[in-house]
Amino acid sequence: MNRLVRRMAAARLSRRAGAVAAGVVLATVVLLALIGPWLAPHTPGAVLDMPYAPRSGHAPLGTDHLGSDVLSRFLTGGRALVLLAVGALAVAYVLGAGLGMVAALRGGLVDAGVLRLVDVLLSLPSFLLLSVVVVAVGRGAGGVAVATAVVLFPEIVRVVRAATLQALQHDYVEAAVARGETTGHVLAREVLPNLAPVLAADAGVRFVGAAFTVATAGFLGYGAQPPAADWGLMILENRDGLALQPLAVIVPATGILVLLLSANLLVDAVLPTARVHRPGSVGGTAVDIDAGDAALRIRDLTVEADGMRVLDGIELDVPRGRVLALVGPSGSGKTTLALAAFGELRPGLAATSGTVHLAGTSVFGLRPRQLRQLRARHAAYVPQDPRTSLAPTLRVGDHIGEFLRARGVPRAERQDRVRMALRSARLPDDDAFLRRRPHQLSGGQRQRVALAAALAHSPDLLVLDEPTSALDPVTAAGLLADLGRIREQGGPAVVLIAHDLTHVAAVADDVVVLERGRVVEQGPVEAVLARPASEPARRLVVAARAAMAPRPVGGRAEGPTVLSVRDLSADRGRRNVLSGVDLTVAESGCLSVVGPSGGGKTTLLRCLAGLHPDWAGELRLDGRNVEHGVRGRTRDDLRLLQLVPQDPYDSLNPRHTVERIVSRPLHLHRPELDADARRAEVHRLLERVGLDAAHAAVRPERLSGGQRQRVALARALAAEPRVLLCDEATSALDAPTAATVLALLDELRRDLGLALVVVTHDMTVPVRLGGDLAVLVDGAIREAGPVERVVAAPLDPVTVQLLSAVPQLPSSTTYERTGP
Repeated sequence: MNRLVRRMAAARLSRRAGAVAAGVVLATVVLLALIGPWLAPHTPGAVLDMPYAPRSGHAPLGTDHLGSDVLSRFLTGGRALVLLAVGALAVAYVLGAGLGMVAALRGGLVDAGVLRLVDVLLSLPSFLLLSVVVVAVGRGAGGVAVATAVVLFPEIVRVVRAATLQALQHDYVEAAVARGETTGHVLAREVLPNLAPVLAADAGVRFVGAAFTVATAGFLGYGAQPPAADWGLMILENRDGLALQPLAVIVPATGILVLLLSANLLVDAVLPTARVHRPGSVGGTAVDIDAGDAALRIRDLTVEADGMRVLDGIELDVPRGRVLALVGPSGSGKTTLALAAFGELRPGLAATSGTVHLAGTSVFGLRPRQLRQLRARHAAYVPQDPRTSLAPTLRVGDHIGEFLRARGVPRAERQDRVRMALRSARLPDDDAFLRRRPHQLSGGQRQRVALAAALAHSPDLLVLDEPTSALDPVTAAGLLADLGRIREQGGPAVVLIAHDLTHVAAVADDVVVLERGRVVEQGPVEAVLARPASEPARRLVVAARAAMAPRPVGGRAEGPTVLSVRDLSADRGRRNVLSGVDLTVAESGCLSVVGPSGGGKTTLLRCLAGLHPDWAGELRLDGRNVEHGVRGRTRDDLRLLQLVPQDPYDSLNPRHTVERIVSRPLHLHRPELDADARRAEVHRLLERVGLDAAHAAVRPERLSGGQRQRVALARALAAEPRVLLCDEATSALDAPTAATVLALLDELRRDLGLALVVVTHDMTVPVRLGGDLAVLVDGAIREAGPVERVVAAPLDPVTVQLLSAVPQLPSSTTYERTGP
């Protein structure tokens, strides 16, 4: 262990020393270039001797083609290079970043126009583009600066546009758009802070390109004109005398080389990377063991982050043909443990001890290429968030085909294997579905496509991270049944990560309960359910049983109608996703919308929030008509309808503190409040949702899933809305936390008179909240009415399926409380 710690310390010191050395060299060169004119012993144009004279006392580096001092011209010529590179880079980033973000946010014709402009510029060779712009603008420093900015501009637009498109997928951006924030605010406050790490790393690389372009322009004679001093011009002017006086060329060339090389080394050293230490990887050779029938074996695995243990001494064996369930509250380390099974850790985490063997091979003893090959042959992973589980540029068929290609499946067999995989995940296998892209799928469909891709090449180890969180009960039950069949057929070892026991009790063989990175209980699932020995396991069992027999916490409101929808129809591209939807919600009432994945539930909520303006019909709020899109709605309309996004881990901007997150709606909708009043109101709202004033100063990364969802509710309440639009508000939470959030929603409904529109996959949610229930299937309402009536006597076969598919604990399990 001491040797391991010493190796870690040595590796960190080596990286740090490299970064420091590169930074010192770069700073020295830049400083020398900036203050060089003041250090020059002679004016750069003064003639001291004959051309190309050797070194002497008054010319330590000799003279150039004019007979001027090489040292003086070198010290004077670096300033223009550095300043022009920095200035051109700043101009290129201001224009490129602004245009890239606007193109990504606006889309449509704006995006297409920007991309065509970029394509035209990129189609021209950099040398030609540089020459054309300099000729058009004029030679000299100004012309070179403009030309350099034009050369850098198109790549910056593409990088920023791509990063912005990814950032715009976050729930906190959609929440900002839904509450009526301006385009400038969304880009400057929500998007740009999260692009800063990407832009900072890219700027380091672009600086090298800018300096190289400026130096090239000087060498070509486009920049400073004789007798001015410039490093690139010095190389151009003295190249014919290289044999007579090589220092006149070597010195400025060395200055350029050291500047570019040190900048490159510094960027490489400080780019954010995952601090992953791989025990047993000395020499880069893999270590095989006799793992028996275990597809995954973990021994004494400890993972730390800044001295805090995220995983503590984990030991697991997962044989082939067995399903191991990892359960525990949010933040207990489940996903970290799953990623460690593949030899990966998230940035900021370091494995300090232990071993992980996949199919008998140590994942910590492989080079990156070997590790990729091992994963391709033996493992598959389905991530938790369906929005990030698929490559946005690949069609469904191509995405699954990539998995098969990596496995070595011949091209002729891939199409049939792709269709078979889709059928196994209960998805269509027709050509139209194969041609769809991820943005054309619902969250549940994306998750099932990811599962189909994982199963396509029959892996030895399959890791599923919350696979049912985005699925309706019928689809989730089908997925769990498929896992059961895979287990019965002696399929791969399966690690199933879940928040609660209800989703794993019927399919898992063994269960491991995690709490704060430690295994607090493990064993056969029946034994853990019957006699949980640890307090965390007891809490999970109690919460699971409460979910199976939920107690209604809210009744049906009979007040005046607050929100009504008439004949709502919506399209997504050329496909109709909603048709003839009629809904009403009363004051203090609750309308729960359930249905199979892909039925249009999220699209319905986005229509109500104004985020999906391509719909027809009538929306009335407090008796008045409301425009379809956010941009056409009044400030009061935006205030009265507030969105609570689905994912608590994505609904809050990680760059902002809780106080800033909650206070933003106060700035927008309650401008009469001064700074002190806003702070007091933020504290009051936090206390209203069960948090305290101390949470105002922290960032979301320090909050649990339940706390983040409470902050999202506080942010929505800050606008003093009449209706809360809740998109799967409990799907990413463990059962105890979900119960508290539902109780809080009902409390807010009763105390504040709020109306709730709740989209959910969980059929226990409407039972707990009460009110009305609407079953949405294939874009149409199939059944609607009071929750009690629909649940007790469902009229539609789909409703019967949804109710019958709710997961149940084994009926033979009798919970016996043990311990204190």
